[in-house]
Amino acid sequence: MKKLAYIIPLIIFFISCENVVQIKLDEGSKLYVIDAFISDLRTDQVVRVTTNDSYFSNRSAPPVDNAIVTLVDLNTSASYSFSYTSKGKYVYSINTPDTIARLGHKYMLQVTINGDTYTSINEQNRGAVIDSIGAYYNDGSDPFGGPANSYNCLLFARDKADNNPDYYWLRTFRNDTLFNGSADINICIDGTGGAVLNAPTDTIAFTPSATFLGFKNYKLNDVCKVEIHSISRETYFFFYQALTQINNAGLFATTPENIKTNISTPNGAKIRSIGWFSMATAVTKSKVVQ
Repeated sequence: MKKLAYIIPLIIFFISCENVVQIKLDEGSKLYVIDAFISDLRTDQVVRVTTNDSYFSNRSAPPVDNAIVTLVDLNTSASYSFSYTSKGKYVYSINTPDTIARLGHKYMLQVTINGDTYTSINEQNRGAVIDSIGAYYNDGSDPFGGPANSYNCLLFARDKADNNPDYYWLRTFRNDTLFNGSADINICIDGTGGAVLNAPTDTIAFTPSATFLGFKNYKLNDVCKVEIHSISRETYFFFYQALTQINNAGLFATTPENIKTNISTPNGAKIRSIGWFSMATAVTKSKVVQ
């Protein structure tokens, strides 16, 4: 009984200490996030302007709906104004067979918000050549081919062979739906795993793993569509850094780092900008899977 007389007060003491402690985490400063991946495809070109949100938020990034978005061709001084639609998207509609992106030209993106103009400069580089897309039936016996009665697609494309490396971003679609997960960032140099120098021929065939198109599976009569965007070296390494951070986990993970930006914040602006601006020459081809 004497022991119990000591134990009971201790239990009461520890129970009384089980109060919920609310820890308030400091939220980071507000940032403008500018995503501008523009190509010479004859489709609507989109620049997305949002703000950052708290880390644990489940909502879409808050849009910025009062920006003035302009693309300026620095070679010709032509300017193209983008119109706001919704959800932070500013659109320039291509209504003619022409394009706003021309090979070898330099472009400046200007995004003005509350009197501050955020800018970035990028150049339009030469593109690749797509020869064809092959579709191959998988009966289930190939351990790397996906489920039985499905199809895999293989890209046949070529890069210009010289000692000036070309950087590519491959976008793959099924029935006009883009595969846009983190595992679907498909980039390469000269269509291969690295720069090809002193090639004996004038073109270089794209090689795996780029040509496997993310190992996606298709059904009979699906449409496989591929876009090859010729991007700058800086944009290539932007994607490379993003992939490194996305896959940075496990026992040998390194210290996380912020993804780089090529958007310049003007002096005196109260709100800093992040994001990326890219100009790309794009080629595309589609195939009905049969």
